[in-house]
Order: sequence, then C-alpha cells, then structure tokens
Amino acid sequence: MNYSADGVSKDKKTHGVSESYKPSSKLDENIEELNRDGFVILKDLFTKEDCELAKKKIDMIYKNQIDEFGGKKKLEYINDQNVARALFVYDDFFVQFFNNKRILEVLEKCFGKKYILNLQNSPINKPYDAHYGSTWHRDLSYQHFVPSRPVAINVLVCLDSFTKENGGTYILPGSHKYEVFPSESYRIKNETQIEADVGDAFIFDSLLYHRAGANNTGKDRNLIVHMYTLPFVKQQVSFPRMLNGKLSENEELAYLIGYDSETEDSVINWRQRRKKRYDKQ
Repeated sequence: MNYSADGVSKDKKTHGVSESYKPSSKLDENIEELNRDGFVILKDLFTKEDCELAKKKIDMIYKNQIDEFGGKKKLEYINDQNVARALFVYDDFFVQFFNNKRILEVLEKCFGKKYILNLQNSPINKPYDAHYGSTWHRDLSYQHFVPSRPVAINVLVCLDSFTKENGGTYILPGSHKYEVFPSESYRIKNETQIEADVGDAFIFDSLLYHRAGANNTGKDRNLIVHMYTLPFVKQQVSFPRMLNGKLSENEELAYLIGYDSETEDSVINWRQRRKKRYDKQ
C-alpha cells in the first residue's frame, strides 16, 4: 500500500499507518486469519461422496472398537462413548483426510517442515446429548501458556454441515493469545459459533478455547478431528506401534505419522535410527 507524506494511504482507508501486512496469495490470507483470530475455514476440500463414505466407515470402525473394548457399557464407564479413534490405522481410506495438500500448505507455513500427526478421531455428536467436548477447553489440556508460534494446530473436517441447529463448534476468537480463560461476561459477549459446509476444513490453533454446541436436530453431526503438533509433543496413541511398520516406506508420510519421532527403547536403537538418517543424506 502506498502512502502520501502525511501518512494517509492512497485508497483513503487508513491514516497514520506506515506498515501493513501484504498477502501475496490466498494462502497468505489464510495464515493471517489463523494468526490473528486463531482460526480459518478452507472451503470445498473434500467431496460430498467421500464424506458420506467416511461416515459409513466410521460407523464400522466404532462398532469394531466397541467389541475390542468389551462392549458399549465399558466405553461409557470411562466416558469415551461415541468416539472412533485412530481411523486410518483401521482403514487406509482416512489417510487422505490428514494428508491433504491444501491443509499441509497451511501447516508448513505455521510449523516449518517438521511436524507430526498427533491424533485422528471422529466424535459422533448425538442429538440432545452433551459430552465432555461440550465444555470450554483447549486441546492441549491444562496448558496456560501462549507461545510466539503455534505448537499444535487442529483441523476439523466437516462430514456434515456445521450449523447453529446441529451444534457447530463455538470458539473464543483470539483466545490462543491469552494464558487464562476469560471472565463469564467476556465469554458470553464474544463467543462465536462456526458454520461450515460438508467437505470444508475448520483449522484453528489448538490453544484456542472452543466447545461443541448443542445438537438440537434429530440427526448426528459427524466430523473428523485431527491435531498436528511439533514432534516433541507426544502422540495421543503411538501410530507407528499400532501400524507395525505399515506405511513406513513412504518417507514423507512416515515422518508425518511419527515414525521418526518415537521414543526409543535404548541408546543403541536411538543411534541406529540416527545412522539411518545420516546414511540417506
């Protein structure tokens, strides 16, 4: 933007401003929203057909996980009902949802080239049924600090539309920049509900305070939750151990899944892995 001698911009929209952010691409605009507000929505990343198929596959994975744990009542006992976890470990179909090019472009701008997938879960938001995600929280739980750059970023893929009626996610814009949770009056005044379409991705800093809304419809609201972190943050579950070598031959995907950031069992194993890295170089 050009300025005259008295500091008035040529388009007459600012006065006394000599510095302004100048995005050179749509990606830069997305990053500005993410940095300033703590969130951004990317439109039309996935087809409606893939989203519908994902919902059917999630139902099958969840039924499998119920059986694995010994029944629905045992999941209810630990308050982990209506969540399908580690989807891509059970079905390769779900790799596309965390390995999407447009999502990875945003992540690389935020993290640089080194980051990993921390989790891939699917909460099933039932009608008229609150759960622990319905309360205000950060996805880095109990953390009251604010880094100068993101250490964790969430990507929610909308398998169903997010609407006011079906409980689209509530957020507190900008709260990723403050250590403490705000007052009740501030929260009520500033909370914002996200609305998005099927196939969109809602991306936000994991330190942004958020909660699920109330689903007041007769249908489930389905989504896939991803969290990506810098490699020093441990994964929710160990994907490499669950996969037992599967997908490790794809170098970029293997790093993203966490094969190169696992804690080793011994010094010799740590050195052997480091040697493999040097051999490749």
